[in-house]
Amino acid sequence: MTQTSERSLALLKEAQQYWSQLPRRKGSVLDSVRAALLGVVQGLTEFIPVSSSGHLTIVSTFFGVKLEGQQLRVFFSILHLATLLAVVVFTRRDIAMIIKGIFCKEGNREQAKSLLLLLVAATIPAGLAGVLFKDYIDFSGVRLAATLLFVTAAVLWLSEKLSGQRILFDMDFRSALLIGLFQALALFPGISRSGMTIFGALIIGLRRDEAVRFSFLMSLPIILAAGILDAGRAQLPAVPVILGSALAFVSGLFGLWFLKRIVMKGGLRAVSIYCIIVGGISLFFAGGV
Repeated sequence: MTQTSERSLALLKEAQQYWSQLPRRKGSVLDSVRAALLGVVQGLTEFIPVSSSGHLTIVSTFFGVKLEGQQLRVFFSILHLATLLAVVVFTRRDIAMIIKGIFCKEGNREQAKSLLLLLVAATIPAGLAGVLFKDYIDFSGVRLAATLLFVTAAVLWLSEKLSGQRILFDMDFRSALLIGLFQALALFPGISRSGMTIFGALIIGLRRDEAVRFSFLMSLPIILAAGILDAGRAQLPAVPVILGSALAFVSGLFGLWFLKRIVMKGGLRAVSIYCIIVGGISLFFAGGV
């Protein structure tokens, strides 16, 4: 190992130790700085295909966020709700089409009905998996999250060359269900939801822009469910939560824009390499290599 590499690793280790040794309150270490950091991480990585759950697990561990019981999961759920607002902003036209077509009987009712049914089909696998297995998934295991980042890296690498000609409304119920199965795998920290759903959509032959569009829409019920299930289960300090949520929303808007750009312009393999690097560094510090 070169002197530069050794020095870089030493600096990273010193930074992690510094943050972990900051003053801690009894039972909870969630100050405004840590909450802000986690908010930015959540907003960016929820949509940039590098796994938000994996990054939140890794960052919260290395930067000394210690919360009792279900508090860590609750805080993550609140951040998810903040990024939900960013998705609503990006998909407002499709949401308006569904509402007008289904409830107001305006616009193209057939397209609205078709899109709603596709979203229901795509949500079923992850919904069932979440209800059945959420208590068995470890959101604090750094080694698991870091290892599964390599799975995300492989999926992104393969996705770079995939592209089809189908549009959203060419899909049938079974195709949407298949994409939903890919989304269900993202319950494990380290596997990217957006990466898996875009990969699934590309496999069935969707155009790249339509794959991104459907991935955005699929995130709405999943993020909403994840937030509602856990958001009210624990007491957390108000100021850090508000700050983290605000930054998650703002960075989420950027993450959505960036995801669409890298899928359309061909940057998924660069993100794949990033996942490999982060996974490797995290395993190194966690003692997994």
